[in-house]
Amino acid sequence: MLIQGLELDYKPVAHKVRPVEAELPSCFRIVRSIQGDPLADMPTLNPNPPDFTPTGRYTTERRDQFDSVHKGDFLLPEERKLMHHFMMQQSQGFAWDDTERSHFREDFFLPVDIPTIPHKPWTQRNIPILPGIYDEVCRLIKTKIAAGVYEPSNSSYRSRWTGSLCGSSIASSHSTR
Repeated sequence: MLIQGLELDYKPVAHKVRPVEAELPSCFRIVRSIQGDPLADMPTLNPNPPDFTPTGRYTTERRDQFDSVHKGDFLLPEERKLMHHFMMQQSQGFAWDDTERSHFREDFFLPVDIPTIPHKPWTQRNIPILPGIYDEVCRLIKTKIAAGVYEPSNSSYRSRWTGSLCGSSIASSHSTR
């Protein structure tokens, strides 16, 4: 028995998405083209690490922040020193904020093209953003676009997303239904 106004958490059979069996054209196959040894230039860790010196993105403030999160005897003092040495050598491999984010090298990992079959595109209406956090959500989206996390798209498709308040900060939530 259905109660009027009750929303169900399942999709009716009429709206089920069924995969289409087809041959994948060769132009859509993923080809890895890693040439040379990408680890050849990787620095080796010294078993007797030197004292901390700010290097690249790994600053004194970030070291202190890291230490404050991992207090106590989580690591022995020599292990902590080795970990800081590793972070100094690989400082470009860590993103401490959105402006430092990046992506894989395109000469190693080409952008992926996904084949589609002719069909009617769909869109879903976004969940409304609360007026009190609207400006902060817009700032969050602009930051993610600038960092390359979100890319411009002229796609016919649109999935639901919304901005929500998590403690004292704003988070974007994407529907995976």
